[in-house]
Amino acid sequence: MNIYDRISKMSDEPGTYDEKMYRILSSDKYASGEYEKQKLGEGMEVVNQVIWGWWKPRFLLNHNLKTAYEWMWPNEQLAIVDEEHIDWDSMKDLPELAQKTLRSYSFQFPSFIRGYRNGIAEVQWQLIPDGRYWMDDDGFGMTSDIELNIYGFIDQEANIISKFHYYTDKELDSHILDKVRKQAEESISKTDNQ
Repeated sequence: MNIYDRISKMSDEPGTYDEKMYRILSSDKYASGEYEKQKLGEGMEVVNQVIWGWWKPRFLLNHNLKTAYEWMWPNEQLAIVDEEHIDWDSMKDLPELAQKTLRSYSFQFPSFIRGYRNGIAEVQWQLIPDGRYWMDDDGFGMTSDIELNIYGFIDQEANIISKFHYYTDKELDSHILDKVRKQAEESISKTDNQ
């Protein structure tokens, strides 16, 4: 029985969909086999699932609020990210393969939700994998692709706080993500104080 069937069976129980999903995902069943849990700090945890042989972040657990959020659908498409969450201007010069991955909200390549600090987590979304991603055990199939990532920040309720943006290597070398994180933290702080 999959998680959606289990939530449907709980339809008479009190609580929201996110709370019911949290109770199910908090069970030991989702800590072994095709699932693993990874602590992200500040009472947050990601539930990864093996999809096509790779660990993928499927659900985000907020132990403080006792809620869960579906981050990615089983087809590897992002469940939360929408057009408004992407800085399209920074993407306009990216290669067509990256544009295709972006427009389909595909999280199929190695991508990560990093640890929480001050209520914010960095999300690294890979649009093009390094060419070694495609090679088999004997080294065949490797391409000349260069890894291409974009970055955004989320809060503890899986809200996109800082839009996904493409940064050049030079910008990344100048620690731009630290500055963007600080801005995201400040926006959370302002929201909390209102």
